[in-house]
Amino acid sequence: MGVLNDSEYQDLAALRDDQDRHQHGWATDTCGIDLRAVDRFVQIGLCEMADADTLLQLRPGPSQWAARLTPEGHDTLVYLPARRSNTPSPRPRHPGPEATREVQLRPKALEAVRLYLALESDLRQPPAHGLDDAVHAAQRADTGSGWLLHLTEPQVDSVAYALWLEARAHSVGPANRFARECGSKYKPRSRSS
Repeated sequence: MGVLNDSEYQDLAALRDDQDRHQHGWATDTCGIDLRAVDRFVQIGLCEMADADTLLQLRPGPSQWAARLTPEGHDTLVYLPARRSNTPSPRPRHPGPEATREVQLRPKALEAVRLYLALESDLRQPPAHGLDDAVHAAQRADTGSGWLLHLTEPQVDSVAYALWLEARAHSVGPANRFARECGSKYKPRSRSS
């Protein structure tokens, strides 16, 4: 489970486009994507497969398989091109909330969180309330190149999700480091159709 390459990104986008074309909201085996690619997307939480009952209901059909993007899959399609084009950081909107936990982020991780915040209006799983303020209020650590943030637990979870998206688009290092140092790692929840 790592960075999506261009071919995988195109397959994921094709799944989204095919599911959008169908009234039933599922991409089917007629979309031209290899089932192995779909299985990989399912394993990393980017899409879900239809069960047997759902397959029987799809028209025209019956299809051999059907899949649709999860919110994480949608957000990956939003995040990855923005990451590659180096979208600028968002501007803060208002003063920061009360903090409950101090977290240190390295510059690359903070950059990923800023990109996640900049994409807020396009995401299915937007940042926790006040995360933008906490990022704006971040201060340099006394030693090293890290930044100190004061975050609520929902904000810590949002940072973990931002770094999970970063792992799909660019590098798994920030997500792994955050999991080790802060004990927080995003895992897509399993969904049934």
